[in-house]
Amino acid sequence: MTQLISGAFDYTVKEASAMKAKGSNEGAVILLVDEADALAQSRETAEMHHEDVSGVNAFIRGVDRLANERLPAAVIMCTNRYEALDPAVKRRSAEHLIFGRPDDDGRRALLGPRLAELGFSDADVDAIVAATGPRNGLPGFTYSDLTQRLVPSIVLDAYPSKPIEPARAVAIARALQPSPQFKDQR
Repeated sequence: MTQLISGAFDYTVKEASAMKAKGSNEGAVILLVDEADALAQSRETAEMHHEDVSGVNAFIRGVDRLANERLPAAVIMCTNRYEALDPAVKRRSAEHLIFGRPDDDGRRALLGPRLAELGFSDADVDAIVAATGPRNGLPGFTYSDLTQRLVPSIVLDAYPSKPIEPARAVAIARALQPSPQFKDQR
């Protein structure tokens, strides 16, 4: 893992150094790390294997190298477990952006165009938006709940021989449970 992390930063440094050498103020290299908690988990965790600790150390060295060389590069880390990140990684971040679950407007903006293509009216979309919001003490649906679970469930319910029906889609939305909120176990 340490070699892979170091390799990713080496590549980022190489590309950013080439941009810097051109003297252009346009463009930058972005190193996107999805599920960042898997690479930069807190070294304070008792169960961490020594290779995991080495990987976090390599990650921190890579971030420091980009900063020290003042390269046109950014490291963007995505996680739904911010609290699991190593404190040294958090200290090095310039910005923290938090994206919560979508509210009614967010769910409508995401689902509306997709469902309109299937012939759903605005009232049909509103009914699904309501069915995917917070209910019975549960949080509302996440963006991935909507795009990776709900919409495919609606389509698969009708496949291969039935039309997609708004009333059935609402029933499917009501039957699905939203992803639970993450609870940090540390």
